[in-house]
Amino acid sequence: MASRRSLLMLSLAALLGGCATMGTVGPGGIARLEQERAQHPNSASTDRALGIAYYQADRYADARPVLDEAARLDPTDGTTQLFLGMTAEAQNDLPAARAAYSSYVQHGRTARVRHLLEDRLAALNHKELLLAAKQQVAGEIQLSSVPGTPTTVAVLPLTFSGADTTLRPLGRGLAELLTTDLARSPKLTVVERERVQALLDEIKLQQSGATDSSSGVLAGRILRAGSLVAGGIRQTGSDIRVDAPIVNVNRDSIVGAPSDSRTLDQLFTIEQNIAFGIFQSLGVTLTTAERDAITQRPTKSLAAFLAYSRGLTFQDEGRFDDASQQFDQALRLDPGFSAAAQRAQQTHAAAQGAQITVSTVENGLRGTGEGQIVAGATAGQVITQPNVGLINTVTSTAGSINPSPTGAAAAGGGQVTNNGNTGSKNNPAATGTGNDNPSNKTAHVVITIPIPHPGGI
Repeated sequence: MASRRSLLMLSLAALLGGCATMGTVGPGGIARLEQERAQHPNSASTDRALGIAYYQADRYADARPVLDEAARLDPTDGTTQLFLGMTAEAQNDLPAARAAYSSYVQHGRTARVRHLLEDRLAALNHKELLLAAKQQVAGEIQLSSVPGTPTTVAVLPLTFSGADTTLRPLGRGLAELLTTDLARSPKLTVVERERVQALLDEIKLQQSGATDSSSGVLAGRILRAGSLVAGGIRQTGSDIRVDAPIVNVNRDSIVGAPSDSRTLDQLFTIEQNIAFGIFQSLGVTLTTAERDAITQRPTKSLAAFLAYSRGLTFQDEGRFDDASQQFDQALRLDPGFSAAAQRAQQTHAAAQGAQITVSTVENGLRGTGEGQIVAGATAGQVITQPNVGLINTVTSTAGSINPSPTGAAAAGGGQVTNNGNTGSKNNPAATGTGNDNPSNKTAHVVITIPIPHPGGI
């Protein structure tokens, strides 16, 4: 009996100690895993462990193909997808990182890590836009040589001139409204405003001295947009005038110049008239339903729309906390402002996601089955079936010492492969639920080990 208790105590200590250490794997551990993979070339769990070990050793070029193979062998394994995403992000392959993180959100078993990655995906949107813009500007000769179709439209942010500079953000807000309204017709393909803005920012960054007009035309060519909506807002006293000339990018000529002038409190009517003028200039006939949708006011409050416009400016700059505050302000002014509610949610998640690090993710895995897989890889071991019950529940420990029907159901089981040695124990509860057993995250276990008499027990 004493030997059984001693063995259990050592196993429990080793398991808990392994989950508490998710550091860098040593060279010996990587060598063991490489040997294991050579002996089992079609093992998803072995590839997964070796890929994690390579990642932890900052060997991303080695980790990527191994994790890719593990994902091919088992596409629904969350741990593989998690480290594949982190490896791809470390390599600045953001589309691949997005795909892998999205797969983890779908298949991963650790709820808190799923929530972390949902936020991380929101933060990746901005990074992807900036990276795509950088790549597009770098290859502008090839991209700009392909003509766009007139029905592909990009709307530039409107410039502002006037005494009240607090109205300057309306240039972003009106561009967003026009983009939304133009997209209501399936006859047009409208480039997202964020893509346009990211590209404009990159052009100005790489080509110092570029004017707004030259940057806009180049952006239109790179985006393969045949039509470009530019223009500006001019304030004169209490009146606002909006001019929105439409440029045929391929011919570099004006094909229409919608404009309207009214008081500031009629800003949404101005925007609607500009939108209708663009459709007319492009030869697009709207249905009654499409026209009705355009005439709907986005918000009841001009102050709310101005806060929303400031939020768009901050969001474009990657200042997600500031953007979130402005969108929240817009919602306070008009709780029915649905676009502000959507943006507030996006920027709040992006602000959270921007703070996520590898340590944050690994801390989220502690005490879970997926955490055991990572800890095993760190120790140079392949964990095929993690044993969460042994970590988290008193009943599993008590049941191992004094078996009972409850203990037998709750006792953890797992398979660890290390240099070809395998041990296993069934876990009916974990097998039945497929969960990390999060209901008991902490437990206090007291194990009494009597000192054997010289003659034994």
